[in-house]
Amino acid sequence: MRRSITLLLTLALAAPAATTAAAETLTNLFFLHHSTGRNVIAEGDVRDCIAAHNARHGTAYAFWDHDYNALGLTGPDGDKPGVSYQIPGDNTDPDGLLTLWTTSNGARDLILQNHQVIAFKSCYPASNIETDAELAARQQWYLQMRDVFDQHPGHVFVVVSQPPRHRLATNTAEAARARAFADWLCSDAYTAGHPNVVAFDLFDLLAAPDDGAAAANRLRYAYERSHSSSDSHPNAAANAATGPAFAQILIAASTALPGATAAGDLSVAPAVRLGNYPNPFNPLTTVTFALEAPARARLAVYDLSGALVAVLAEGELGAGAHAVPWNGRRADGSASASGVYVARLQLPGAQAATKLHLVR
Repeated sequence: MRRSITLLLTLALAAPAATTAAAETLTNLFFLHHSTGRNVIAEGDVRDCIAAHNARHGTAYAFWDHDYNALGLTGPDGDKPGVSYQIPGDNTDPDGLLTLWTTSNGARDLILQNHQVIAFKSCYPASNIETDAELAARQQWYLQMRDVFDQHPGHVFVVVSQPPRHRLATNTAEAARARAFADWLCSDAYTAGHPNVVAFDLFDLLAAPDDGAAAANRLRYAYERSHSSSDSHPNAAANAATGPAFAQILIAASTALPGATAAGDLSVAPAVRLGNYPNPFNPLTTVTFALEAPARARLAVYDLSGALVAVLAEGELGAGAHAVPWNGRRADGSASASGVYVARLQLPGAQAATKLHLVR
């Protein structure tokens, strides 16, 4: 017999009420997803990554996730309390997320009441975008959702771009529109001026580059579960690469609000805090940082002699959390050798650095 939602609210929360003031630390992390997200959590060791962060830094982040309604909520210990928020229509496609966030419903109320950093995503069918008009409609839906997020300045909303389709399940035009949709969600066009809206570009981490090749913007060949069937669920290697990066962006997002600091880690100003995960890594690591305000910034990788290896980001960056992947390659596309590298974030009047351990 399922426990009631009232019991959940009494016993389950590991953080202050989600009406937290903007400057207060946010420690209750939540992820709404379906099967692809479930695999990211399990095969990407998201809970272990957050627990390891807590152990290293003395923090108290608690991670909750919600799957299909039939599976419901899973708590920080990996156990299911027997509660489902009953997402309207059990639908996390873009139209379902529009209903969840822009209409009055019990699921939205419970998520806002119980959680502080709120991540959500659609699954890979959302990468089937048949026309430019459909792409424009989705962008409009997400702008409507953002209007709702603006009404809840004490929460942080982590918008996760959808996964790409398998190369056998899509075509060039649809894959290009899927890339355009993900790029837009994760650009300043969507997040700038909205400090409680953070983007995590899952699509870009999983998709082949937009380089004009036959498989461009489709699920990377190395990340396919099968090379002969069109199953678009990313494989264990993909999830192992993206799970830790997702855990880090959730933690970084907890400091996105003005005046917020990382729980238990007050020694470094959030404007220059820098980290990466996994570390050591092969083939991909993600460098994470948070900016209190928009700033001109440069994130680059150097070898231990000080020679420039690659520039990962440069230009005006918006306030909030950022996650920038590095695939171990130099600016000319050649592979870097095994060894220790330094990622350096440079801001006006401040800088931070972290070591990256590449193991081939």
